Amino acid sequence: MKKLLAVILLAMSLCVCLAACGDDDDDDRKSKKRDKDETEESATPTEEPTPAADTVTIASTETWGDYTVGIPEGWTFRKGDAFDDADTRYCSVKKSDFKYFDFKMETEETMTKQYEYNKNTYTNEQTDISGTYGGIDWTGFQYSDGWGGYGFELYAITNGKPVRVSSCGFKFDSPEAEAVLGSLKIQ
Repeated sequence: MKKLLAVILLAMSLCVCLAACGDDDDDDRKSKKRDKDETEESATPTEEPTPAADTVTIASTETWGDYTVGIPEGWTFRKGDAFDDADTRYCSVKKSDFKYFDFKMETEETMTKQYEYNKNTYTNEQTDISGTYGGIDWTGFQYSDGWGGYGFELYAITNGKPVRVSSCGFKFDSPEAEAVLGSLKIQ
């Protein structure tokens, strides 16, 4: 009976993993097709050329707690975190479930511990990075997921407040990082 239960749980876990992997690709394909269809419908010879594919347009701005951040066109904004959607110390700017920027305002001690834990966890092709976006000097590291995807972890102290950013699906020097981090303001 225990073996049967273990096999059923394993099969269910595998199904959930496979379903989650397929959703992102399907959403990206549908989004690209929809964007292509909309572009083809709206394009006329007298219109301005469309922006280059490597630019990201900020469509709106959201304020949550001490954060004010730009949301790119077609992306979503999530307040709080998975445990408390009313917690103003956390927010996310999401392109999809696997491509996002998570913002966390923590104590310096917590920020340092979490940063070090992540630095010791995400070690594939890890490189140290630093730079300034939106007037905030960031320090951190970038890593590869091993399948061509990237992510990064950053921290900064701005206006006396420690802020940590976890990003999945983007490089630090990507147009998405430039747009989102460049729009971030901490009050």
